[in-house]
Amino acid sequence: MNSESGQRLSLEELKQLNRSQSQVPPKPPAEPARQDRENLLAVLTALYRLESTNSNRLERLEASVAAQEALFRALTRQVRQLPTQAQLEALARDVAQMRAELKQAGKKKGLSVSLPSLETVLSVLIWLALILLGTLVGMVVLRTIWSGLAALWSAIRTLIP
Repeated sequence: MNSESGQRLSLEELKQLNRSQSQVPPKPPAEPARQDRENLLAVLTALYRLESTNSNRLERLEASVAAQEALFRALTRQVRQLPTQAQLEALARDVAQMRAELKQAGKKKGLSVSLPSLETVLSVLIWLALILLGTLVGMVVLRTIWSGLAALWSAIRTLIP
């Protein structure tokens, strides 16, 4: 094996060299200079401010997410209340049928003549009979009054010379 100078060393020499290098205590870190401490303090202050700002942003984001979740739940409830496709198609058919009926109802019907029903004929005959009977009774009453007035006039005429 070669050393730093390019010479060939024996195994024992290499082991001894290796032990001596491993026994050298590590150097304690040098005390940071004043400038390094100030830089470190400035970096820590900036990190604190950044963490505070990020914490505030996180709180606002959590509040926003909670509001959006509530809105999503409300929208989901409203969507469940909307009619389904089958219900919409049934409503469309009903509306089309109603429009057709209204259109047909608005048209003039053709002139059609039909014989009155038996029930209608009987009710008309009953009313005519009642009117005739009422007229007869009225005539009898008027005749009676007229006779009474004629008798009264005769009596008055005999009394007056």
